[in-house]
Amino acid sequence: MNKPKIYVSCKTIGDAVDRLKERFNVTYRDNPHPAAISEIQSVVRDVDALICVLDDKIDSEFLSSCSKLKVVANVAVGYDNIDVDEATRRGILVLNTPGVLTNATADLAFALLLAASRRIAESDRLVRSGKWSGWSADFMLGRELSNKTLGIVGMGRIGEAVARRAAAFGMSIVYTRRGDEEKDSRLKDVYGAIRVSLGELLSRSDFISIHCPLSEATRHLIGKSEFARMKPECILINTSRGAVLDQAALIDALKTGRIAGAGLDVYEGEPGVPQELCKMDNVVLCPHIGSATIETRAAMSDLAVDGVLSAFAGVLPRNAVNDEIWAKSVLSGAQVTERGKV
Repeated sequence: MNKPKIYVSCKTIGDAVDRLKERFNVTYRDNPHPAAISEIQSVVRDVDALICVLDDKIDSEFLSSCSKLKVVANVAVGYDNIDVDEATRRGILVLNTPGVLTNATADLAFALLLAASRRIAESDRLVRSGKWSGWSADFMLGRELSNKTLGIVGMGRIGEAVARRAAAFGMSIVYTRRGDEEKDSRLKDVYGAIRVSLGELLSRSDFISIHCPLSEATRHLIGKSEFARMKPECILINTSRGAVLDQAALIDALKTGRIAGAGLDVYEGEPGVPQELCKMDNVVLCPHIGSATIETRAAMSDLAVDGVLSAFAGVLPRNAVNDEIWAKSVLSGAQVTERGKV
């Protein structure tokens, strides 16, 4: 019997691919930099599963050229690079890697919060330039976090991990999220966090951290009118997706002093970053490294591979995005009705 064919589009961390090779015919692109989508498309026309990364645009045109494709595993928690509706229509199972990058991303969000509030990157540049001339009472004044209000836009796994860190710093927490009220009660009991409308969050918060996924509903969720509602001393952190912010409106808010500063790990046109942002001292910039720890990147690769192994074993992976197709999938076992443990 021929082994199923798997294509891995980008370098993985750890031994995840070795485990795949034990059961599948694997083509592994051992390169840390994403390939041009045309390069990937040229070699996946007859593969059974694709393990891809966020920079791989898996749209309807791509999917239409892969007649044998059964699984697409995205090594990322977000999957806005994949046309999930088209995949679902074609009976292709989509997987992502939630949960395993929670702490790494929350750590970075809080690092950006501290760096922006205490002007750490700006201070570092000053010291390296040799322009530091000594101490003075008003030199490099920043803002403390204690007794301030943090607004969390999107209280999912990562948002809650940020709340846990914020509570340890003595911050008050307000947040927005989708879903029922059961979780709200627990968040209030554990962190003193209060669910509010987006408008109230914007006007109350001294710091705002964005943690919602990118969708048509959240694209440019924060734009000119939203910046107008923020406090002038507010610092905005974004480690979710660049397009959740209207980048032009953000630049204008920073230039005009509408808000005090920002810490960014994601951008609308990444890897391109507007020069206006690069020239601003009140902005801390990172190159999309929210999940960039050895432990997390290995765990992400493992979860993607575990999902593929589970699916081809006839068990619904716990990290399936569109699990509603499983009952009709050619991979599903006849007796399998629940999510499998991977």
